[in-house]
Amino acid sequence: MMGFKKTAMLAMSAAALVFAAQANAETYKIDPASSTITWKATKKVAGGHNGTIAVKEGQVEVSKKGEVTAGTVVGDLKQIVALDLQGTEHHAKFVGHMQSADFFNVEKAGHDVATFKLTSVTKKGAQHIAKGDLTFNGKTNPIEFPLTFKVDKGVATGEGSLKVDRTKWDLKYGSGNFFKLAADKVINDEFELGFKLTAKK
Repeated sequence: MMGFKKTAMLAMSAAALVFAAQANAETYKIDPASSTITWKATKKVAGGHNGTIAVKEGQVEVSKKGEVTAGTVVGDLKQIVALDLQGTEHHAKFVGHMQSADFFNVEKAGHDVATFKLTSVTKKGAQHIAKGDLTFNGKTNPIEFPLTFKVDKGVATGEGSLKVDRTKWDLKYGSGNFFKLAADKVINDEFELGFKLTAKK
């Protein structure tokens, strides 16, 4: 019984600390026009594609000390661009395939966006490490990555990059780990994501 009470008190204390931190934070809204999400996918043998995903909306919480404490970023999967194919006859076909049921299935309810929720930022040496939950294709998994950010005169900017194993979100099309495919047909499970965000009070 005493163990239960102690656990409950610790949980209440932790919740109080989180509430206090949030109360002392200011909300900065992400400016989609000056923010970008980039992606790069590669094949096993050679080649690949790279492009952008439009930022739909989001916000970050910034403490009085200028530290990012929480945040949410929403990417619009109906606005995918393949930069290496832009201006060619292949662009529409490629983007249409990315948005089909083989990949992001954007016509299914709730699948038209990808959402990252920041849960913590910790300092590791000279770096800040961001941790949070990434949701798309109806799945949520934790991720972490080095984060660079700056807050100056009411504007917060941040950037980072990471590698994502798409199969953890059930995107298995072209994966050599799930299908028997010729080497030149295999799409690597990991793809690269990058972002540069600007948020204002």
